[in-house]
Amino acid sequence: MNPLAMLILLVSSLALFTSTMIRRIDVLRAAQPDPRLDQVGRRLRSLLEIGFGQRKLLYERGPGWMHAAIFAGFLVVAFRTLTMIVRGFAEGWRIPGLNEAYLLVHNLGELLVLGAVGYGIFRRLVSRPERLRFSGEAVLILAWIGLLMITDLAGDAAKFQLPGPQPERGWAWAATLLSGLFAGVPESTLRIWHQVNYWLHVTLVLAFLNYLPYGKHFHVLTALPAVFLERLTPSGKVDKLDLEQLMAAGAESFGVGRVEDFSWRRILDMYTCTECGRCNTGCPTHVTGKPLHPRELITEERDHVYAIGDQLAAMGRLKGRGSLAEYKALAAAIPRPILPGGIIEEDVLWACTTCGYCMAHCPVQIDHVPNIIDQRRYLAMTEAKLPTSLQNAMRGMETNSNPWNISAQAREDWCAGLPVPKLREKTSAEWLLFVGCAGSFDARNQTVQKALVRCLNAAGVDFAILGLEEGCCGDATRRAGNEYLFQTQAQANIRQLQKYGVKKVVTACPHGYNVIKNEYPDFGLAGVEVWHHSQLLRELLGAGRLRVRAEAAHDVTFHDSCYLGRHNGEYEAPREVLAAVPGLTRVEMPRSRREGFCCGAGGARMFMEEDLGTRINQNRIAEAASTSASEVCSSCPFCLTMLEDAVKETDRQETLRVRDIAEVIADNLVEG
Repeated sequence: MNPLAMLILLVSSLALFTSTMIRRIDVLRAAQPDPRLDQVGRRLRSLLEIGFGQRKLLYERGPGWMHAAIFAGFLVVAFRTLTMIVRGFAEGWRIPGLNEAYLLVHNLGELLVLGAVGYGIFRRLVSRPERLRFSGEAVLILAWIGLLMITDLAGDAAKFQLPGPQPERGWAWAATLLSGLFAGVPESTLRIWHQVNYWLHVTLVLAFLNYLPYGKHFHVLTALPAVFLERLTPSGKVDKLDLEQLMAAGAESFGVGRVEDFSWRRILDMYTCTECGRCNTGCPTHVTGKPLHPRELITEERDHVYAIGDQLAAMGRLKGRGSLAEYKALAAAIPRPILPGGIIEEDVLWACTTCGYCMAHCPVQIDHVPNIIDQRRYLAMTEAKLPTSLQNAMRGMETNSNPWNISAQAREDWCAGLPVPKLREKTSAEWLLFVGCAGSFDARNQTVQKALVRCLNAAGVDFAILGLEEGCCGDATRRAGNEYLFQTQAQANIRQLQKYGVKKVVTACPHGYNVIKNEYPDFGLAGVEVWHHSQLLRELLGAGRLRVRAEAAHDVTFHDSCYLGRHNGEYEAPREVLAAVPGLTRVEMPRSRREGFCCGAGGARMFMEEDLGTRINQNRIAEAASTSASEVCSSCPFCLTMLEDAVKETDRQETLRVRDIAEVIADNLVEG
């Protein structure tokens, strides 16, 4: 070995790598602060499960196991590479016992990696699934990884034919088997083979390390940190924008207009995207031909970051030194378009239904939805740009606290003549039934509220409503980017909840459920349990407080609401409610639970025109019809509306009906 050569190679490679990484980190420093070191135990658990355990990837058997094999094998081989570098300075260095045991696993890891690399190249060049776009870099990286394994095995195989003691022979069983290929080769040639493969392996590793930050495989370095530094709040929660602080500081814009307005974690998302396309596979906008494709959203932002990377890095250094005036001056001087509407088209941002499929399937925990909402905030609050079809709903929420723009005085009309107590009259109740705008103003969803009230009364539940004192929960307002209006709505509702000392809330709307449960606490709501009506109905049925008779036997299929299921993890409650009714046989759609396909109404899309691509709700109803079920059940007012519209639009009224689970129970109640 040549210690001087190893020293020169190692120092020069690491110096170049360090210089590159400092620039990449300086770009992160240019962005906004985002504390991510809380709940270390939970973060470590996530790192083990998602990072090292590859949990999300293993949902896909073939490609997932391929990637897991490469990852695991690479981890095993990484230790071997370190020992090879050490041997460049001390040739005979080894750890007796541990070294031999490690070699058994090490050779297995290399063979797994070679097999996975072969499968990966086959997928890239031959089978080419739809979600993968051709990438010469991907093939290069796979070949590079394969060559790393081959050089290690070939170097050992040649060495094992050399005369003298070979303590690793036998333990490195794969290399020992391959050493037969070098039988009879002259000793001088064997030494050359060993040296060439040794130095080639070390050089390839160090070159690989320096190449990674310049391509899409940067995630090899950033994926584990990104998983550890993931967002720990519920996926359906939108982070609070501190408007008072921003206005006090003289802010002239709100939301994200330039990349440095993002938190540093969003830039890390861009570094870390693997371009695997898993986010696109079940994204309702991608599937139905809309302009939003989650992968491309992130990669286009990343390409923009790289294009102005030197200036961003300079901004990061200025910010690190506390030179904020110079930082702002440099930011203003960079020639570039505004991010939303310039780099990312407005149609892309407004297409999102915020269903969360992308985030649930991203193996490196990228937050696509908050990224989009941050840019919508800029469009809505800084540039006052909203889609024309959304403007009436926004006016309605501003003037009458509902997107239908119906007089706020009509909020109680749905329950006229029904035994529905109001908190202003009753003063207290065990449960507050938060009706929501759909249940109050939409004729079809008023029938769901009536069915739910019938169930609550039959079970003897002590409940009341706010009625005229209730306002819009603010879900659509916030996801449309109008943070100011949302905060006004949230604070008004919270005052009412606190006024009556409410401790338990139940609602039939997953959007209201998510907002009240996960977002209102940021504005002072505390000590309040929030339930979805499926959860309460399940409990009442299980306790025998609700009794149901059998329906005529037929098949039903259940449609998962994104904000109940994917965002809040509740898949079973509505299914158990349906299972309580004899005669109903539940059949699952191919896309259900975690794979559930959006109805198209989330993210304020309920109040926007869908004039690009094909209709999301029609895609979903076609899938429901393919099960041969005669009924689709839902547990969300938006989903109910979208599915019923799709039934009518596709002329399936004679073969398919849509009901909320509360209606199913109410229709079969055994009362008295």
